[in-house]
Amino acid sequence: MKLNRLIIVLLILFSLTLISSASAQDNVDSNLTDEYEDIIEIDDDSNLITDDSSCCDDETGPQTYYVAPDPENPNQVQAPTVQPAIDNANPGDTIVLNGTFVHCHFMINKTLTILATPGTSVGVCPHHTHMMKYGSGPADHGVFYISPQANGTVLSGFSFTNDFYYIANDVYNPFGVYVDANDVVLENLTFDWVGVKRETSKFDPDDFQFNAIILNNTRNTVIRNIAVGTVNSIMNSINASNISSNNISSIKAKTTESIASAILFSNLNILAGDSGKLQITLKDSDNNPIPNKSLTVIIDGESRTVATNDKGLAEVPVKYASSANHYVTVAFAGDDGYKSSIKSGKIVVSKKSSALTAPKATLKVKKAKKISVTLKSNGKAISNKKITIKVNGKTFSAKTNSKGVAAVKVNVSKKGTFKYVAKFAGDEAYNASSKTGKIVVKK
Repeated sequence: MKLNRLIIVLLILFSLTLISSASAQDNVDSNLTDEYEDIIEIDDDSNLITDDSSCCDDETGPQTYYVAPDPENPNQVQAPTVQPAIDNANPGDTIVLNGTFVHCHFMINKTLTILATPGTSVGVCPHHTHMMKYGSGPADHGVFYISPQANGTVLSGFSFTNDFYYIANDVYNPFGVYVDANDVVLENLTFDWVGVKRETSKFDPDDFQFNAIILNNTRNTVIRNIAVGTVNSIMNSINASNISSNNISSIKAKTTESIASAILFSNLNILAGDSGKLQITLKDSDNNPIPNKSLTVIIDGESRTVATNDKGLAEVPVKYASSANHYVTVAFAGDDGYKSSIKSGKIVVSKKSSALTAPKATLKVKKAKKISVTLKSNGKAISNKKITIKVNGKTFSAKTNSKGVAAVKVNVSKKGTFKYVAKFAGDEAYNASSKTGKIVVKK
């Protein structure tokens, strides 16, 4: 029987907001990604860093904490970094997580905003329940427990994984988020529990009941932009009221007779202003292409549908004017013959190079003259960009025309030979460049 057409909406956190789904492993490399090194700092003594800009004038005001896994061990039971941040934070503070966190069981007992950078994942702990760990909370395994003391909490941007059930002591029913508070916002979340059999497991994976969100006696809960892979329950409501939900979609697992599918694509690297194609391949478990199937592609929260050709290939044309990372999720909803699959990645848009020419010029004292400086990128003119010339302590400027030429009007108040520096400051599409030239000033 055909499933309903899959619609997934993922938003990028901090204007990025596509969430990369990742399966956590015990030996995960938890180093920070290059694109977040400018906002996340890790010192030798702690993985918890306070954003100084949030407390410049009023140290009692809300603060922001950036948290990463221990570089040597992302296991939140053995080397916890997140729960200490939650415990040390004050109501109203913000905690930003970056990296791959495994064996997670977090207790939120105050009003907090907890955000994830794109690509951040949290994996459930197979050995500890919240009640075992904290003496309160649900008597089951799960990642985030939002307690009655955490009214107004916001949770956004996380990818939830479950790659450790095969080392569980017994069969358990994990959850992603358990809400016991009111006025909670859950948004931009992805749940993709592993549901395949593993030879190392002594249990039948079909006995595990994976729940994405559980609402217990809550009011005024907002749930939006949720993408769900292999789970048994998207949302389990227990005496909850006034629930607002939108953009929630699921990929149901097919029967065991269905053939496994896999989505293959690599991160795409292009330059700002250039056209590119994201090439996606759908294959079965024997590496055979799966033709004529619909895929849902979500880039920065915008969804589109593409179809595979007779080689199992689908292409998505993309073009961006500015450098940035654009986060991608591709999903195949499956059908009677094939199981569903989901994969995440990104499109990296880099700046183009730029180069200036700086000709020699001859001027007369105190008489202005235009110096024509040319700006190009790989031989192509760059128009409408500001060029500055600094000479003898003064700065002059002009914009480039359609041929990349800026006619900068310069005047010098005394006789002599001077060096000048022509500069293009760069922008979101082009790298900065500079060039030195010579000016001879005569009477």
